[in-house]
Amino acid sequence: MANKKGPQGPRGVDLVKRPHQVETFTSDEFEELRKCADPVTGPMYFMRNYFYIQHPTKGRMLFEPFPYQIDLVDAYHNNRFCVAMLSRQTGKCLDINTPIRLRNKKTGEIIEMTIGEFYEQQSK
Repeated sequence: MANKKGPQGPRGVDLVKRPHQVETFTSDEFEELRKCADPVTGPMYFMRNYFYIQHPTKGRMLFEPFPYQIDLVDAYHNNRFCVAMLSRQTGKCLDINTPIRLRNKKTGEIIEMTIGEFYEQQSK
């Protein structure tokens, strides 16, 4: 059987550890691994120190979760079976000035407005 290599990154560095591959860690790396593997604080420590987002104006920056995201991570981590009642495509990440198009079902007329204007109309 041929020795197949896994996915590789820049300069031929393996991105996925092969089975039974022996690793060596410095004391600092081992301490970081211990913090990430902590059963209570590990998931949030890992997220806050190793998750990055790409901000449109600030560039690459560490991810700082919102309170509801912290609650979700805790729920997923502490419960074997977890169902989150979250809807899809409800504009959780929309800016109030995001343009939207609506079609009147009766007349077929297309209306363009911002999500903020739509919200204001619906709350009247």
